[in-house]
Amino acid sequence: MTQSNHFDSIADVFNRIWYFSDAYKEFVTTHILEDLSLGSEDILADIGGGTGSFTSRLGYEASLLKAYCIEPSSAMCEEASKLENITPVCSDAHTFVTSNTPFTKMLFKEVIHHLPERGAFWKLLHPILPQGGKMLIITRPKNIAFPFFASAKEVFARHQPSQELIETELKEGGFEIITHLRSHTFTLAKEDWYTMLRHRFMSDLGVFSDEEIEAGIEEIESIYTEETIDIIDNLIFITATKK
Repeated sequence: MTQSNHFDSIADVFNRIWYFSDAYKEFVTTHILEDLSLGSEDILADIGGGTGSFTSRLGYEASLLKAYCIEPSSAMCEEASKLENITPVCSDAHTFVTSNTPFTKMLFKEVIHHLPERGAFWKLLHPILPQGGKMLIITRPKNIAFPFFASAKEVFARHQPSQELIETELKEGGFEIITHLRSHTFTLAKEDWYTMLRHRFMSDLGVFSDEEIEAGIEEIESIYTEETIDIIDNLIFITATKK
């Protein structure tokens, strides 16, 4: 299943199945606002913005001049078009950057592993960003702390570029970088977590059949015996600035 087809298949339920808490959303939003220094004169390009829920939230909280939700999935873009304060663009990152659309800040939230030819992309992006323009990459370590089943953790690790690799690529692209490691823990009912897994809320889960997902849930069930489950999210925030 391709990335685009995977997200097309869950677009209509994506916002409902993403059970992460309000406190979690506030945690991520606050750090994005701070790391990108978002303000009312900024134009944000949110790459892989999905249904636009975070794009919209950032647009309101920072009173952004404009906020683009850049998303290759047409079904996700259709969902994003229902939000009044953002502009959805059904496009990949490379096409958007070369479209001569002005922007001052760029966000890659949990999608950097989908970006092909990253080194070439950073070198393409650097001259396009205005002086002092910033880009923020939010990603996870290869060894994810989520309560996944073993084979899901293996798939995630295989697809995830390391922090060190991303940092090296950005420096070679001409950016100055600052990295922060941050963690947030919240608790979900296990059935809510299992619903997210069954809907394959992360693209890495798209390779598993229904039967494999159910077997994975049984594996998780054998480890976590309570009715709730703690979700530990270790996040890497890499801010790249054009000086």
